Amino acid sequence: MRLKTREIRLKDRTLKHVPAHTKLVSCKRSLAVISASSKEGAQGSTQTGAGLKAVWYGAEVLGKLMNLGRSADFSKETMSTSETSVASMSREEILASLKEDYSQSYFVSGKGDMSAYAEDCEFSDPFVSFRGTSRFKQNVGNLGGLMRDIKLDVYDWKESDTEVLTKWRFSCILDLPWKPLLAAAGSTTHVIDLESSQVVKHIEAWDIEPSKVVKQLFKPSVKIPTNAAETFFLAFSEGDGRGMWLSASPMALRTSIIILVVCLGIQALSGESPGLEALERASTLVFSAAVLTEIFKLLKGIPV
Repeated sequence: MRLKTREIRLKDRTLKHVPAHTKLVSCKRSLAVISASSKEGAQGSTQTGAGLKAVWYGAEVLGKLMNLGRSADFSKETMSTSETSVASMSREEILASLKEDYSQSYFVSGKGDMSAYAEDCEFSDPFVSFRGTSRFKQNVGNLGGLMRDIKLDVYDWKESDTEVLTKWRFSCILDLPWKPLLAAAGSTTHVIDLESSQVVKHIEAWDIEPSKVVKQLFKPSVKIPTNAAETFFLAFSEGDGRGMWLSASPMALRTSIIILVVCLGIQALSGESPGLEALERASTLVFSAAVLTEIFKLLKGIPV
């Protein structure tokens, strides 16, 4: 397929073989040519950003689900901000409050008072931006319950009249079956509004690409796996499809048996299985593959 081009005449020169859908952006001293490839790059970046936002919102929902089984006292502790962030504070009190929050690893545990923050404070990080200190505390409080061995090192602290800039390093083990290690370094800018004497913006910047942080979620922290989940995600992180299936086949076998039993039960009760034919065929295929895999593992002496 031949690319359509056109000729663009300028005052001092002529541009030939320019893609037909090229846009020209004029500046004071130069002319910038933006081609279709840059458009595609922008679209790719937008799609990547959308993917990361989806991960963030998924984590928010997961945190809320995990919080359903936790104590009411903890939820009350992490939601106490609206009652404490109203009174006006002096600059010294704001700084003291921020330092106390950091001492409790507040932005990963949600346990700080955050009394220096405005109720409608804007929070932003490489994933998403939103308003509401209560929402921030709820999110980090919910997800903080999944974190173990939290290590937070604030190694730099700079103050100005309207900002406090901190630099930090952070790591933890997520309490998931495959025990992934989450680690990042970055900075947080706390913007202080002089009129209200409150922190009105909390801006996080990371020294690592957000996509790499997401990849950490799927890699076990252990080098030698001790359970099926760790084995599966270790194989997943290394792109080992065979290892993934070998570790997942027992679960696939059990799940397919349950689905087949349910389908047969529905068919026995109603005399037919409306809309379940495709599910039954897929389950039969998975069952057969899992049985053959388990036999292969027994013959090869692979732990099941």
